[in-house]
Amino acid sequence: MSPEYRTSLFGPLARHRLSKLGTVASLTLVMAAGVVSPAAASAQSVTAHKAASRGHGGDDHCKDDNHPSRSLLKAYFRAYGVGEDGKDECKGATGATGATGATGATGGTGATGATGPTGSGGGATGATGATGATGATGATGATGPCSDIDASQDSNNFEVRATLTGGRTYAGIRDLTGNTPGPFLWTDLTTHPNYPANPCGVSIAQHSLGGQAEGDLRVDVVTTGGAVYESTCQIVPSDRTLNCDNNAWVLVNRQPAPNAVNGGTVVM
Repeated sequence: MSPEYRTSLFGPLARHRLSKLGTVASLTLVMAAGVVSPAAASAQSVTAHKAASRGHGGDDHCKDDNHPSRSLLKAYFRAYGVGEDGKDECKGATGATGATGATGATGGTGATGATGPTGSGGGATGATGATGATGATGATGATGPCSDIDASQDSNNFEVRATLTGGRTYAGIRDLTGNTPGPFLWTDLTTHPNYPANPCGVSIAQHSLGGQAEGDLRVDVVTTGGAVYESTCQIVPSDRTLNCDNNAWVLVNRQPAPNAVNGGTVVM
């Protein structure tokens, strides 16, 4: 006989039958253990079988964990692995899953981590580019208006001035006989006949005849083209004024000429 039949109270056939017939198995276990009489074990086994087949039927042995039949059945099921897949025949169905609990409070902020190493710098500065070529010279701007002034004093009684400003030429005289010099008295020579275009420089010269006699006063103008023009006035010594009448402007003879020595361009 194999060791299985020598160590077990029930052979393979008996265990197969007991797994299907809860009543016979329970009764056999009770009688073998000698805990209760055959009649009582049979009755308890039948009661346990009914309770197991019904599930939660409210039978006394399912309510009381100390009930003799419940204890015997549990012992048998543990020993032979039979009866409702090894589960407690009096255990009810699994209840519904409870509601999810509330989310816990947010934890405190953790400490700031250590500062990482400083990154390496950028590449080296590139070399300065070469200087660009000089641009072309711009066109010459238009010539602005010329301004000039000249003075002469050959007498203690007066002094004379000539000035060019705003394209116009003026001759002036000032009385010096008082305790303080008098004001300048100006005469505009621009309106005289043949006034040159583009005047750019002016000069004045006087020739006093002495006493109360009138002296000569000459005003010269040079244009941007290099032509020299002249006009004249007379000095009135009695009241230190100028009498220029309407004397015309004329080209002096000769005109300046390049490389001239005691010469010049003859005016025709």
